[in-house]
Amino acid sequence: MDIGEIRRKVESFRGEAGMEWYRGGAGLKDRVDMAAVFGRHPGLFSRESVDTAASALAASEDAGDAGPGEGRRLRQLRGFLTVGFIREALKELSDAAVNFEMAARVRVPGGGKISYRQSQAALLNEADRGRRAALESARMEVVARKSEFLVPIHERTHEMAAGLGFADYLGMMGELKSFPLAPVRDEMRAFLADTRGLYEEKLSEALEAGLGISLAGARRHDLQRLFRGGEHDALFPAERMVPAAREFCASMGLDLEAGGKVRLDIEARPRKSPRAFCSAVRVPGEVYLVISPRGGHDDYRAFLHELGHALHYAGVDPGAPLEAKRLGDNSVTEAFAMLFDHLLLNPSWLAGHLGGSGADYAGFLRAHALFELFMLRRYAAKIGYELGLHDGASLEGEPARYARALGEATLAATPGESYLDDVDPFFYCASYLRAWMLQAQLAERLRERFGAEWWRSRESGEFLAGLWRAGQAEDGDALSRRLGFERLSAKPLAEEIEGLIRA
Repeated sequence: MDIGEIRRKVESFRGEAGMEWYRGGAGLKDRVDMAAVFGRHPGLFSRESVDTAASALAASEDAGDAGPGEGRRLRQLRGFLTVGFIREALKELSDAAVNFEMAARVRVPGGGKISYRQSQAALLNEADRGRRAALESARMEVVARKSEFLVPIHERTHEMAAGLGFADYLGMMGELKSFPLAPVRDEMRAFLADTRGLYEEKLSEALEAGLGISLAGARRHDLQRLFRGGEHDALFPAERMVPAAREFCASMGLDLEAGGKVRLDIEARPRKSPRAFCSAVRVPGEVYLVISPRGGHDDYRAFLHELGHALHYAGVDPGAPLEAKRLGDNSVTEAFAMLFDHLLLNPSWLAGHLGGSGADYAGFLRAHALFELFMLRRYAAKIGYELGLHDGASLEGEPARYARALGEATLAATPGESYLDDVDPFFYCASYLRAWMLQAQLAERLRERFGAEWWRSRESGEFLAGLWRAGQAEDGDALSRRLGFERLSAKPLAEEIEGLIRA
């Protein structure tokens, strides 16, 4: 295949894969069968396709770039094909891991069983600490069994990186990522140090007040229960979630469903993934926003986050190149998603769309700002842990190192069984962290140009729509510079979160 044919086949594959993930994640089918999707695209993820893209990239670089952005596009295409080559080789194992999770059942304290995917919501809503600990233990039994699939996936991924001619897995990611990973880790190390005192002080206060336990004895399931924030549920009625989002979109001159391009799936189903997601089957024409409602502010946050993704994908220029529509630096789409979910940290947005005054949300805002800091610290620990995890294929000692790294960052004892299950492939955690930095810069520019309540301005909607049309033609660093910033940095995040928590 030549490059043109490869690009056409990538578009077709992404559409079919998106539909398979949508139907499986939405609980509309019993099993995910990505192996069948790969099987309908023979040769696309072959070594020959990878080498074709690599050769085209080398030729483009030798020629001083064959056209505007062509070298960047070829680099992205090569990266996608390389990752796809690995995924295709491991498709049966990956399907087995997903299908095991979909079918797994968890013992409920007191008798009976529920699906593993439902058990996360059950844990968050369990007020009794002993029952919550028992449910966490039962969940970790499932996670440990899932690792029987994840261990060979990890080991074979490392073997294949070497087989593709890279020095090792980290060497491969260094070439395929559009940004270096070490600076992200270093930024977040500084963030952990800068926010340690504030986090320890406020988390200790919140645990004592909310759960009646001391920080010294806190466990991960305690923090999950604390941040569930059930006491604030009355502020976030389920029936207002979609109308509130529709109203704020309309005030910006945007359509929640983007003229039918965005399709909402908010029904509860037993096999539905507990993790909200957006599946772009066709960009920009067919985008699914999926959420499994659990109640309270977490539903709002997840819905707004995925709405940011959905409107971004649905707003891409139909004539944009494949790479801008389908590939590129996901820090960009994650930044748009975070821009929307961070509206829950704004008292004016809350009062304007959910009623009351900003003062009515003071308790929620303090709790949610602390949750934001918790999540940032958790991901700061993850990038450091994952760089160590992939510094060689051996997994000896990794469960303990995971428990130590996440425990030190979150100040809660963390079970080591999650040492592989809590890892998004190919360093996606770095994209999340860069997106946090980028969304803070994007929000700053929106406030400067359109006022503190920028979401009330049709001009802000036009501004965002203009950015969305480009898809991911630019990476996060280029978009940051276009917004007028020197670079992505975690320092403003630390300052912003401290201001929110102490407000």
